[in-house]
Amino acid sequence: MSSFRDTFIDYRSLPGPIWALAAARMVNAAGSFVYPFLTLLLTDRLGFDEENAGRTMMIATTMFVPGSLLGGWLADRVGRKRLMIGAQIMGALSLGTIGFMPMTVNIIWLILIQQFFFGLMMPATSATTYDLTAPKNRKTAFSLLYLAMNLGFALGVLLAGYLYESHARWLFLGDAGTTLFSLIFIVALVPETLGLKDRKPETILEQPEHGSAFRLLLGRPILLAFVALMAVPWFIYGQHFFTLPMFTKELFPETGAVLYGKMMSLNAVIVVLLTVPIIRLTHRFRPIINVAMNSVLYAIGFGMLAVFHSKAAFFLSVLIWTSGEILGATNTEVYTANHTPSSHRGRFTSILPLIMGSGRAFSPWLTGMFLMTRPTYHAWYLSLFLGLAAASGFMFLGLLDRRRR
Repeated sequence: MSSFRDTFIDYRSLPGPIWALAAARMVNAAGSFVYPFLTLLLTDRLGFDEENAGRTMMIATTMFVPGSLLGGWLADRVGRKRLMIGAQIMGALSLGTIGFMPMTVNIIWLILIQQFFFGLMMPATSATTYDLTAPKNRKTAFSLLYLAMNLGFALGVLLAGYLYESHARWLFLGDAGTTLFSLIFIVALVPETLGLKDRKPETILEQPEHGSAFRLLLGRPILLAFVALMAVPWFIYGQHFFTLPMFTKELFPETGAVLYGKMMSLNAVIVVLLTVPIIRLTHRFRPIINVAMNSVLYAIGFGMLAVFHSKAAFFLSVLIWTSGEILGATNTEVYTANHTPSSHRGRFTSILPLIMGSGRAFSPWLTGMFLMTRPTYHAWYLSLFLGLAAASGFMFLGLLDRRRR
């Protein structure tokens, strides 16, 4: 209990703008209705097969790429705050417009535009968090942001499951409205951190440097290998947005959408309840070791669905892979932040997530092709194999990193 109390004391010691970012993220997540149900919208409402749905999901996700690259460059030159505000406004308007349109394939164009602006915003958000924290409190800050996001998600995704069945256009209107409302916290309470002078880098790897971001990244081979390998657990994690909703609908045709909404809500509730205990249990381990455990839990949590198909098994699966999600979410950015030069935070936070996120971006398309000639449950065997292979890779990188240090 004392260790849990220490964690909450650590939260209280975080800078006020971090709490404002957490509040904005919670409100935004409470209205994240569209993407969790995008697979069902494509297959159930628009009539796409698995391969076409997967390809469309991949295209939507990869629209993040040009947005992120441009956002990283702008975050290091124009500023973090104005970029966050402008990108979120444009993204909200894109989704809100769909709420007034017929539910046809034309809505996909606006979803692609929204994903571009989402990518434009993310480097500024991450760079702001890096600017306002140091290695000693970075894990605490990222865990607070993660906790806030999932608290909002727990409140919103269950409602989204019911909205999908009878009021689908409100998925888009609600998502847009909460995005705009979340900006109140950023506008009022988050300062511009570009060029912040009162916090100096505390590690050698965070010292400012000159040169292109790509050249500096190539000079950090272990960091580059880490983010490349992170694409594998991200590929597995992508199954909960693509294969999982299809699988539940396949096994439970009448109640699959509601069951999926309950699982996603349970995912968020577990995050809220277990983030602090898991942080305290694993705080003594290096971030890369925790990320390896993340891959193992993904392998078990998703892999078990190849054999166990009861509703209870689905909920147990969520418990296991969500525990892995907590480890990944609270350690991955800590590792990358500690290896990022302060002069290139915007650009590094635009490039690194693209490499890691490529696994999630290609997950629907590759899985869709994989399942064209196989039963759906074979995707879970694939997840089991990939998760164990990734865990082995992270352990090897951990040994190299320790030897180098």
